[in-house]
Amino acid sequence: MQVRRTTASGRSGLLLVILLLTATIACNILPKKVTMSDPRIKPLLDAAGSFSRTQFGFTPLPVKADVRWESRPRVGYDAMLHISSTTYRTIAFRRDATGFRWVGEQETFKGPHKYETVDGRFNEEIVLTYETEHISGAPLDQLYIAYHGDDPRLCWPRAMTLADAQAVLKQWGY
Repeated sequence: MQVRRTTASGRSGLLLVILLLTATIACNILPKKVTMSDPRIKPLLDAAGSFSRTQFGFTPLPVKADVRWESRPRVGYDAMLHISSTTYRTIAFRRDATGFRWVGEQETFKGPHKYETVDGRFNEEIVLTYETEHISGAPLDQLYIAYHGDDPRLCWPRAMTLADAQAVLKQWGY
């Protein structure tokens, strides 16, 4: 039987990892897992309700979803929700004198076809982005639609309209 001994440097390395994880959690660096009914995110969901999402092709907010909440300010936003259900979306917020206001949303719709890249194999997708402040680099105050995949009918340099995107999303079952 072999006995494994922990060295002082091994213990200090483990202690360093534990301290870093504790600091990361304590400083709200990682998004917190919450539910759509969590009262702490109600002000954010109320602010998100101010955006005319269906007018721009976005789906209604789900009642049940996997939700992650970034409560610590970052460059471009003060809070963000990551919501995964049938689609994946991120919603950004700024804090102001009255609470939170919606400043941007991005929703990703996965398609059925897979394609190869140098980074691996992925599902094609259509991404809708609308921002009133600079967050992702999308043009401000207008719907930006991107397609990621290898379907020649949808690939760049073709500019996809909302009607085009909705027709494809309907074919994909959305």
